[in-house]
Amino acid sequence: MWSRKMLVAYDGSAPSHKALDIAADIAEKDPSIGIVLVHVVRLFSSGAAAAGIDTVVMDEAATVKDELDALAASLPNCAAVRILKGSSPAALILDCAEEEDVDLIIMGSRGKGGVKGYLGSVSYAVVKDSPVTVMIAKEGGA
Repeated sequence: MWSRKMLVAYDGSAPSHKALDIAADIAEKDPSIGIVLVHVVRLFSSGAAAAGIDTVVMDEAATVKDELDALAASLPNCAAVRILKGSSPAALILDCAEEEDVDLIIMGSRGKGGVKGYLGSVSYAVVKDSPVTVMIAKEGGA
């Protein structure tokens, strides 16, 4: 058994699509594995001028939530969708993993920050601070 419950972080990027595919493959092999699909809405704003930006971001998040809800409904596993809002995506993912009592985090990485060419800043922070196993899906390859 891979896991009893996994969290899959999704941001719409190609690596996060790959993370979803990996999670679906694992889940297909064992329908008893619980799944938490999360999307992080990064909020930067303060003040009235930024309120419009937050509205646009939340509208986009609603579209992603619909996509994740459809995926969750297609899985044979018990799956939940959570939209996480805040300024630190890594901390939000780690807090959710703890709240949901997961033992595996699957996420994509574009390698655009953090450890150059290997992990992005968010995936690096999650790997560095996670008390549970983290699987990183990268672009390219089969």
